[in-house]
Amino acid sequence: MTARARTLKDVPALRFGEGRDCTLPACLAIATGADYEWVMGGSGAAFATTIDAATWDPLAAAPLDEGTLARGAASVGMRPDVVAPPFDDEMRALVFDRTAEAIDAKVPPLVRGIAGPPEYGLVVGYDMDAGTFAVRTYFDKSDKPTRIDWGAFADAEHGLLAFLDRADEPDRAAVTRDAVARAAGDAAAGETTIATWLAGLRDDARWADTRHAGAAAFGDHAMRTLLADKRRAAARFLRANRARLSNAAGAEMLRAAEAYDRIVEACAKAGTGPFDASVATRFLDPGQRRGWAKQLEAIAGHEREAHEALGMAATR
Repeated sequence: MTARARTLKDVPALRFGEGRDCTLPACLAIATGADYEWVMGGSGAAFATTIDAATWDPLAAAPLDEGTLARGAASVGMRPDVVAPPFDDEMRALVFDRTAEAIDAKVPPLVRGIAGPPEYGLVVGYDMDAGTFAVRTYFDKSDKPTRIDWGAFADAEHGLLAFLDRADEPDRAAVTRDAVARAAGDAAAGETTIATWLAGLRDDARWADTRHAGAAAFGDHAMRTLLADKRRAAARFLRANRARLSNAAGAEMLRAAEAYDRIVEACAKAGTGPFDASVATRFLDPGQRRGWAKQLEAIAGHEREAHEALGMAATR
């Protein structure tokens, strides 16, 4: 029998800068008890590189698309059932019952943009009598879950729910092989993204207006932190799963992992982690930007080496 109210106590607070910065794969991993690096690799998020060339909106760099959700869920033996608001009264009753069932089964549903920007979080509790939910998001104001009501479910970017249904157990060798092939196939697009990023850093006109440059500095810092998180996960995924493929492919996966390690190191030299005003102030100095541009130029070379190795691994 479903309880009138329940909140999962073992779902941790979610914070950026702690090694799980891609919110969709992180929430998938927490909801299913899977390793973050496995979900990052299996979903393809660990190898993706995207950018909003016009405004440097960091959301463009975050893997939040339906393909990432579907591949990530499949990699842990789940199938997402996505429901987007607005909800009428009949749908609210169905959604509430489905949410309560998921939480009682300790597979909390994912929710997008419920308490801030359209990143992912988790619904971790419900109260039938009050008609409210408890959610964990990266934008919670304290370590405790945030309480919301139906008014928070506005549209597909603010209140979309993804319930996780049991599916076939994943063939981990097949998931690994597909991840390597996808990473190799997306190499050209990723390298173009890095080149666009580098050109933006060297475009002094972008930084002439300090009011807008501050926002661009935040975007750059967030993109850099996401890149470091992705490539750290990629390196760990490749090392942990290289034995699932042939010895020759495994050797190339190890070579790619070493190249990704160097990318993480280059990002760390420029600075990653939580953003504050001092980060923006330093970044407005042309010397700081030139230093990061130099590191990003080196990153472009490491990306090419990783992509070459993954291309070789995909054919062996």
